[in-house]
Amino acid sequence: MTTTPDETPGRQAGPSRRAFLTGSGAALGALALPGTTGVAAAAPARTGPLRLTHGVVTGDVTATSAQVWARGSGPGRAQLVYGTDPNRVRAGRSRHTGSAPLDEARDFTVQVPLTGLEPATRYHYAVRLHDKGEPVQGPIASFTTAPADDDPRDVLFTWGGDIGQGLGNPPPFPAFSSMLTQDPAFFIFNGDTIYADSTTAVGGAATTLPQYWAKYKENRTDGHFQSLASRVPLIVNWDDHEVANDFRGPDEPLMPIGRQAFHEYWPLSVGPEQIYRSLRWGREVEVFVLDGRQYADPLEAPDGPDKSLLGREQRDWLIRGVTRSTATWKVLVTSSPLSILRSVNPPQDDYVSYEHELGLILDAFRTAQVANFVWLTADVHWGQAIEYPERGFWEFVGSPIGANPRKVSRPLSPTFGPQERFLQLNQRLYGSVLASAAARTLTVDLRDEGGTSIYQVVIPGR
Repeated sequence: MTTTPDETPGRQAGPSRRAFLTGSGAALGALALPGTTGVAAAAPARTGPLRLTHGVVTGDVTATSAQVWARGSGPGRAQLVYGTDPNRVRAGRSRHTGSAPLDEARDFTVQVPLTGLEPATRYHYAVRLHDKGEPVQGPIASFTTAPADDDPRDVLFTWGGDIGQGLGNPPPFPAFSSMLTQDPAFFIFNGDTIYADSTTAVGGAATTLPQYWAKYKENRTDGHFQSLASRVPLIVNWDDHEVANDFRGPDEPLMPIGRQAFHEYWPLSVGPEQIYRSLRWGREVEVFVLDGRQYADPLEAPDGPDKSLLGREQRDWLIRGVTRSTATWKVLVTSSPLSILRSVNPPQDDYVSYEHELGLILDAFRTAQVANFVWLTADVHWGQAIEYPERGFWEFVGSPIGANPRKVSRPLSPTFGPQERFLQLNQRLYGSVLASAAARTLTVDLRDEGGTSIYQVVIPGR
């Protein structure tokens, strides 16, 4: 997102209220190591015993699987101890995965997939690090697997984006602790998880792989984030600032490096190049994460049948997935808003420069009589609720978590009939969503960084 002059700089929670559900043991998970390109700069020599440096992150949790990310302080090996009994995990008397190397070429990060898990079950795990000495086991973390596809339980989750913009927005980011108090099933981190192109405490704009790594490590020091990530699984998307401001399309020279660093620092179930994917959470919710960056045609190209934001393959995947989904609510996650006109004249860094393709998608949904879908966006650094009465859906903007809030909003393109229902400027915020199975409703709140609801709408299901 382009920075404009109207921007201003801007607890550890107790045990979850969710019951710990027991289930059968999980099959041994194989270790996935994303591919690497390029050569990392030499790392400083480690002092002291091998240890975890930036907490853990659990990502892309399903009813039977999860991805776990961790980083060691130097070379060695890492494995997970995991199970449903935290005391057995703490004592090292639970299931173990195989071990994987902590390599300098990947900045000593590792990602461990867990498979064969039980649905709707609370799992506990610890990362065990090995080098030449005795193994060192990290703190206990946990997550709950998704319910089975036909399980009609309620689903509460949070979303937001945009942290660490420049020197004026370093950690901490207290919104993450506010999310944790809500005990969400998962958190959707919807892009601009770093500002690689901004000068921050660790240096100027990133152009090398180690410099991208440094931006992630800077934000990952936040204790609020580490507390959330140790108990709540994430679904992570990217936007432009993971690479360079307003980057779009495969011709950006920094895109492969930025994409590699993104995959190395976030636990995704796809890769090493793909980011778009879907995840199901019981009967009520299916999440579709869209990549609006690496496949996009140039903004300057005239809009029409030959211009695409998502690329043909991703667009077809989205239409096929949404029209066939049996979930009550289809949640479409895209970092860029649909109808906000960010400048007086085109081209626009959003869907408004690709309205022909967006129209194809919405027409396909209408033809298939898709009901109960919403779009969750971020990026523009304000909170907004937009209804599309003619099309039967809503769009919600939930940002920034930790970047410069905007003082001035922008108008909406009239193409698809958007109606603004709420706008909040000059404030850090995020969003929460509750899908109620019994009421067949979707309740969306926009919340300030302290967790207080500043807007709420209840959308009845059809």
